[in-house]
Amino acid sequence: MTAQPALLSIGHLAAETGEGVKALRYWTDLGLLEHRRTAGGYRTYTAESVERVQFIRSAQRVEFGLCDIARILNLRADGHKPCQEVREELHQHLQAVRQHLTQLQALEAELAGRLAYAQAHPDPECDAPGCVYLNSSVS
Repeated sequence: MTAQPALLSIGHLAAETGEGVKALRYWTDLGLLEHRRTAGGYRTYTAESVERVQFIRSAQRVEFGLCDIARILNLRADGHKPCQEVREELHQHLQAVRQHLTQLQALEAELAGRLAYAQAHPDPECDAPGCVYLNSSVS
């Protein structure tokens, strides 16, 4: 007789991973987590689900959406190594982040310039619509 792997209730999986039960149910409903049902209808998970949850969270931390994660998990389930696709997506994410950082640095410089003007001119003539500190001539 073979030993059955230990099954975890959703509460135990939540405790093991630090995730909320609601998130685990949502991911299960999306097909990201495999589960079984007990005779009473409760969801149970295997010990491998802990690693799966950690993978989902790790992928989300680097801005992979749940659809991306599902696609990666499906590739793996179909016996394909998804590393090349993931590497290309990481490259695209990095390019997008770098572009966003460049935009944020330009915004930071403009805000710093406007704040410097505002500090140098604490009581300015302000007869234009809005506020002189936000006029395009100030930066």
